[in-house]
Amino acid sequence: MSKKGYCRAVGQAIHDPHDRPIVFEGVGIGAWLLIEGYMIESRGPIDRPRRFEAHLQQRVGHAFTADFLRRWRQTFFTAEDVAYLAHMGFNMIRIALDYEVFFEPSERHTTLTLKEDNFALLDAILDACETHEVYVILDLHAAPGGQTGANIDNSQNDTPALFMKTLYQDQTVFVWQTFAKRYALRSVVAAYDLLNEPLPEWFHQHNPQLMPFYERLIDAIRSIDPHHMITLEGLHWSTDWSCFKTFKDDNLWLQFHKYWSAPDQESLAPYLQGRAHHNRPILMGEGGENNLPWLSAAFKLYRQKNISTVFWTYKKMNATNALKSFAKPPLWDAFLEGTLDKQRSVQVLETLLENITYDNTTSLKETVNALKNQNSFSVWAHSYDTLGPGVSFKVHTHHLASYRTDDGVAIVNREGAVVTPNFWHQKGESVAEKDRLYVRLNAGEWVKYSFHTTKEVSRVLIEITTLHGGALEVFVNDQPLPLRGLSVFVDQPQACNEVKLVAVSTTFIEGLRFTALDSHGHFVSR
Repeated sequence: MSKKGYCRAVGQAIHDPHDRPIVFEGVGIGAWLLIEGYMIESRGPIDRPRRFEAHLQQRVGHAFTADFLRRWRQTFFTAEDVAYLAHMGFNMIRIALDYEVFFEPSERHTTLTLKEDNFALLDAILDACETHEVYVILDLHAAPGGQTGANIDNSQNDTPALFMKTLYQDQTVFVWQTFAKRYALRSVVAAYDLLNEPLPEWFHQHNPQLMPFYERLIDAIRSIDPHHMITLEGLHWSTDWSCFKTFKDDNLWLQFHKYWSAPDQESLAPYLQGRAHHNRPILMGEGGENNLPWLSAAFKLYRQKNISTVFWTYKKMNATNALKSFAKPPLWDAFLEGTLDKQRSVQVLETLLENITYDNTTSLKETVNALKNQNSFSVWAHSYDTLGPGVSFKVHTHHLASYRTDDGVAIVNREGAVVTPNFWHQKGESVAEKDRLYVRLNAGEWVKYSFHTTKEVSRVLIEITTLHGGALEVFVNDQPLPLRGLSVFVDQPQACNEVKLVAVSTTFIEGLRFTALDSHGHFVSR
């Protein structure tokens, strides 16, 4: 990794330190330096770092609390995790930072005291990223006072006090100047992410403050570091770009987040238009917390629209839709409820620290495969490719659809009716029977699906699920393949492949399942 160059915005593209175009496939590192309650299966009042720390202090005392948090940060994300992500094919991480982990908070002073031990932890991860050629976005997830007014920014009173108190704004300038001084020469840092998800719509009265404050932060950083990209997030969970008008800085990266919504081009229109209008690269900086078929659909869409991505999040307790999962300790719920004595509380927390170590976590390779549409994964039929008519689909007439309405492909329920889709599957649960959608193809109409394989794969089984019978022809890489029932085998697949389903008669298609096999006929998970 170059010591001289830096990642930079070049029109709508990003170039790496060697001046080569790069598209990032990243992973968000939540919970390491900012523990959100849901990541440890705490969905009640203990929903953010300060409340979790207060609960720890109440149950086990201040000394053990400090020791626990120190060991958590030393253990939760390490160089081994960086190596794993690189091996899985990811080239960037976005680290969620709580400023209180790095600075002593103050209600009086602008200049804050640094916590050097925690900076050393971050430095070590940057070193590992440099070794494994994984870039880093430094994401200020929790700024002084809080920029969001929710659990995610560790705010005290569910208000975005950053925009209500000048002291917090001055401290945030100090925070970013400190990071800039420390990392100005680190080419492994791809970008500085100034504020995560500022100002949800119910705090809209503060919206006019956002861009002037961004400009102030940019000027403060540029007085020290003229090189690194800076990424800006929109309003309301980073979905509203109405605040972006003009920019003084040339090295900006515009960021949006996307959860629990239709994985279609229509929903990306404001960001694709913004990319063209501002002539800036764009980043889907957080997306996930859904089931695997949604991930397959959404991340294929971003890839085919040349959008860099960050999957959220890397590791959670008892996860099915993360990259790593760690086990829930016995009596964890009782600990959160405060019904255990100190001795048993300490035992539970010691078990948790054991469970989060790299060797004790479970790798969810099915999530990797879903994100990359590779090897063994499933895809909804309505998640056909997104490259347009004549390339990804063909219909004889423009049909009504439940979403992806511009395409004219009939996406309907089992009765053939257009409905409002439900994409809210936060815990990774499957789609309920009543919410399932189908692609209805009439004779001669077709849809295509891309799939990728790694070098270990010698054969892929594709199983197609239909609702009302019908008949299909199947082509893989433009070659017709014989169906065995509703299955087809692909021998010696390429790294990137296309399967084309052509209707012989009217057919309702529900989905496709890909299973990768090696030369011995064994299942390939990754």
